Amino acid sequence: MPQLKEDITACSEWIVQCFGSIQLPLDYSVDSIVHIDGFLQKNIVDAQPVPGSVLASNFGQILFGLGAYLGETIIRHVPGADWVLDDADPQGEINAEVRFPDGSQIWPMMKIIKRAQNGFEDSVYPYAYELTKPYAANAFNDAFWHIRPQEPPDKKPWYKFW
Repeated sequence: MPQLKEDITACSEWIVQCFGSIQLPLDYSVDSIVHIDGFLQKNIVDAQPVPGSVLASNFGQILFGLGAYLGETIIRHVPGADWVLDDADPQGEINAEVRFPDGSQIWPMMKIIKRAQNGFEDSVYPYAYELTKPYAANAFNDAFWHIRPQEPPDKKPWYKFW
């Protein structure tokens, strides 16, 4: 078994354990991805980890683990989907691809990075929901709408003029 596949599997399981320790259960259901969006929303402001948060010390490793979990979850809900990996690629961790039976491709690690960089507008749950919707009869999880975009602490809301 190639090393990158082993790393993805191990990091995905590590993320499940870490989230379990903070009472955010990840069970490889599409609905559980709402917890990832909530976690990132709480712990990242302006594309940077909140100082003192768990992301502050392991930012890259946690993002990789979240991407691994996202990919593994999607694979479990799309029959015939699988990882396409290149252990020789120096950027293999970022370029890890999930290929669908129809030949379409996604890059879960890049999606998590975009979520970290761009915030709520690049949320992960709606992305995963739409990708798996043709294969599963899941209703959209309304808990997603309770995740609120954060305003940077030093900026006034748009509606305050003074």
